[in-house]
Amino acid sequence: MPSPRAQVLIVDDQPENIEVLGETLADICEIGFALSGPEGLTQVAEHRPDLILLDVMMPDMNGYEVLEILQRDPNTREVPVIFVTARIDADSETRGIEAGAVDFIHKPINPQVVKARVSAHLERAQQRAALAELNQQLQDSLAQIKAAQSRLLVLSTAIEQSPLTVMVTDLDGHIEYVNPYFTQLTGYTFDEVHGRKPSMLKSGLTDPTIYRDLWIQLSQGQCWVGEIINRTKAGDTYVEETHIAPVVDAEGQRQHYVAIKLDITERKHAQQKLDHLAHYDILTNLPNRSLFLDRAERGLALAKRHDRPLALLFIDLDKFKPINDTWGHAVGDVVLQEVARRMQACVRESDTVSRVGGDEFVVLLLNLNTPADALMVAEKIRVALNEPMLIDDKTLSISSCIGVALYPEHGQTQMELSRHADAAMYQAKERGRDRVVLFDATMSSA
Repeated sequence: MPSPRAQVLIVDDQPENIEVLGETLADICEIGFALSGPEGLTQVAEHRPDLILLDVMMPDMNGYEVLEILQRDPNTREVPVIFVTARIDADSETRGIEAGAVDFIHKPINPQVVKARVSAHLERAQQRAALAELNQQLQDSLAQIKAAQSRLLVLSTAIEQSPLTVMVTDLDGHIEYVNPYFTQLTGYTFDEVHGRKPSMLKSGLTDPTIYRDLWIQLSQGQCWVGEIINRTKAGDTYVEETHIAPVVDAEGQRQHYVAIKLDITERKHAQQKLDHLAHYDILTNLPNRSLFLDRAERGLALAKRHDRPLALLFIDLDKFKPINDTWGHAVGDVVLQEVARRMQACVRESDTVSRVGGDEFVVLLLNLNTPADALMVAEKIRVALNEPMLIDDKTLSISSCIGVALYPEHGQTQMELSRHADAAMYQAKERGRDRVVLFDATMSSA
């Protein structure tokens, strides 16, 4: 958890949004706020925060314009900026990342996701600052080793006690020094690695072009920063954020290379969990609405390019509410999980089953041979959901109403297809439930 003294500035023209974010983050950092882009820039100039939560859509000056000004100023360029927006389209996120934002948080916010992401970025900023400071101190001290013996002694003590891996090699890459944390992390003692090359740590999982670029930059006298996947003596893999710099003498000649490396394995795992949480339903592990919309847009693009049919299925469960009311939500959750499993078993790996509401599901069928294939899959799902479920020694039964809309007959866009599949699903309800209904134009007029 980052230091409680970390400063986070929230820039949003809606006070209620600032209040929600402030309450969410109050226990991990100190909060400042601004109600417009210009006011936010003024506050940043007066007191540089550790992180900025920036709304995209604001009057007078939007978030992209604010970030552009921050990026032009060397004093604020390194302040991490997270966009907070209700827009979930891929183009907006791409534009934000290209502008320099480090992350995107969607409205309405998930407090756990917001707190975890802000904590991760604050921690990373603090670690980077500490890493950069130590790297600079190490380079300065090694270059002045003869004139600063006392300073070297202090620094060497810091390196020996550092929770970062420190390695010194000659110009050919042979290891001359490693600190104790290297042994703690990798399992190799100094005697085992002395005179050998760091390639002994290779896991085979790092792109070879990374090593090529690394040596090109070092041979040109430049520093290199990147991520490398290594392997311990016991065979476990780990990810390191690596900073390597050449050490030059008074004449500017390279003498050594110094590598300072931060183990970011846990951070990577945490980020993967956060990414999964942001795109998948917690209960069923199916893609959520956000991920489904993204796949639907991509699927439509492919269908248009290759002139192949595509189908959207809207599925609403019948008799689910009585199960919840009678047996409780715990049993209802197990029913939803079984429903998800059965629907996934009815489609191909290239198709997508998504949970978009309590007992509402959507299925995206790609690359169909004929439109009739969509009706066959829909009927297969309907029959599968009709099979009784044995849960906690109880035999439970549900059914489903399934509405089907086809591309290109029933719409050219995701919105049109969704609206028409939804209309067909409601027709299935009106016609007595437990059935599949294909959209037609009379439903649209109705």
